[in-house]
Amino acid sequence: MRNSSVSRKDRLKSKRLAPANYLIVCEGKKTEPNYFNGLKKKINEKYGNKVDILIPSIEVKGTGRNTTDLVKYTQKYVNYSCKFYGKVWVVFDKDDYSDEQFNTAIENCEYQVCWSNPNFEVWLLAHLKRIDRYISKDNILEELSKEFQKNGLGEYNKNDNHIFEKVTKDGNIHHAIRNCEYMENLNKDGQASERNPMSKVYKIVNELKEYLD
Repeated sequence: MRNSSVSRKDRLKSKRLAPANYLIVCEGKKTEPNYFNGLKKKINEKYGNKVDILIPSIEVKGTGRNTTDLVKYTQKYVNYSCKFYGKVWVVFDKDDYSDEQFNTAIENCEYQVCWSNPNFEVWLLAHLKRIDRYISKDNILEELSKEFQKNGLGEYNKNDNHIFEKVTKDGNIHHAIRNCEYMENLNKDGQASERNPMSKVYKIVNELKEYLD
């Protein structure tokens, strides 16, 4: 009986612990949820059948709400949820919102804000190239389309259900993290509305990357 108890204890010690529930709330309804659901799918496919590894439970919500409403929605959703979330991320863009709207939404959010300036596509582009200067949202789409063609990924489509698989092939997810860390150092001064190019989305992926290797 004692040996059985010790054996079970050893097995429990060998498990990798992770927060029980992760919540990612996105401003967009397509591109961002498609990317994060792709990340979730890869983790589940890799570790889902391994009983000795605890993997995070990731919930992704694409809301279609504007920046200010998104923060309020997230706070209400978490407060009324029957789940306890180990980590909550709110994902939104500078896009066409005023500097005041953007900065205020970030300051008023009690959860971790993974904002992008000018938009989420700067995070996608970071998988494929380093961005070292100011870039508009239109130019990002142009650059992303060029890089997709150059890398044999076809046309860039905001509604692409396979966007995660496409941009993260060949270990590009690590390039994206490093490129965002580079942008962080490049634009470390000023408020978020002034920090272009930048995407804080890398913080989500950086925390979960151990499950992607």
